[in-house]
Amino acid sequence: MATLKILIGLIISKIEEVHDYIQIRFSDGTTLCIFNKYHCDDSSIHMLEGMKVKSIEEIDNKVMISFENNRFLSIGMADDDYNGPEAMVLRRNDESPVVWN
Repeated sequence: MATLKILIGLIISKIEEVHDYIQIRFSDGTTLCIFNKYHCDDSSIHMLEGMKVKSIEEIDNKVMISFENNRFLSIGMADDDYNGPEAMVLRRNDESPVVWN
């Protein structure tokens, strides 16, 4: 999960729900698509828009993205959390995508 550390310090500019996954766009143009089951500590994932990523950790088959104001997004990485072949895809300008499967 070291690749996800590049998100630390970035601000979420937009979150879109696309069919059966979410797409998170960051202030520098980076996009993270999450296909696995996820949990946000808020009533709506959209409440994370405008927030800065504080830290990222991998804990017990989960990726925890923490934000300022103590909010978080948990992405399940256990076998039963998968909705398809990929868990996540990270896209950055002028770089090859990184796929977690």
